Amino acid sequence: MKYESGEMVLLGDVVRFDSGPDQYISAKVVMIGEDYSHLEIESDFLDWIVSENVLGGSDVVVERKSVPGSYMFTGLCCVELIQT
Repeated sequence: MKYESGEMVLLGDVVRFDSGPDQYISAKVVMIGEDYSHLEIESDFLDWIVSENVLGGSDVVVERKSVPGSYMFTGLCCVELIQT
């Protein structure tokens, strides 16, 4: 799985993406849909993702840096890698 820039997506990557006009969200990649690999995330949330099969193969789960424990699903379109 790769970002639009061609770099491989890795668990723990810090990314940035638009959330509105002149607004950006910084987040950490905590789960990869391609193989369901993940970092430590809330067990109830992880169980729900796996049991309901809600994470697409080309999507990731990110945790917002400004609000720990706040997870979002996102595709890689328009997601910018900031730091590995």
